[in-house]
Amino acid sequence: MTRVLHRLIHYVEYLVAMLLVVIAALGSVDLIVELVDAVSAKGYLTPDRILRVLDSVLVVFVVVELFSIALAYLERRNIVATVMEAGLVAVVRKLVVFETASDAQFVLLKSISLGILIVAIGLTWFLLRRSGVCEIGSAHEA
Repeated sequence: MTRVLHRLIHYVEYLVAMLLVVIAALGSVDLIVELVDAVSAKGYLTPDRILRVLDSVLVVFVVVELFSIALAYLERRNIVATVMEAGLVAVVRKLVVFETASDAQFVLLKSISLGILIVAIGLTWFLLRRSGVCEIGSAHEA
């Protein structure tokens, strides 16, 4: 019975990885549509449109990092470095598309939160690399 469950879980892991590939492909198509739409609207990119395009690019990068995590997991490799990279890309995405049009107090709290997240990820990555758990270049090695 446990052998059947292990096999079932393995198939679910592959299914999730394949779904991430589909999501990345759809995100890439959305990125192309967003870019064409942004340029065709006025013939050039406005700052607002640039932010939307960058947001789409970074979303695709986050999905690719999640796929890297799934792939490393399927290959039974250490996924710590890949998870750290995915977290960093996700936080950077929020930082790049940071909106300041909201209430000033909300913007201040959001910027403090993003700053704390960046410091926490950086410190965690530093400590993990120093302890040898997260080696340099291990996130995307085959």
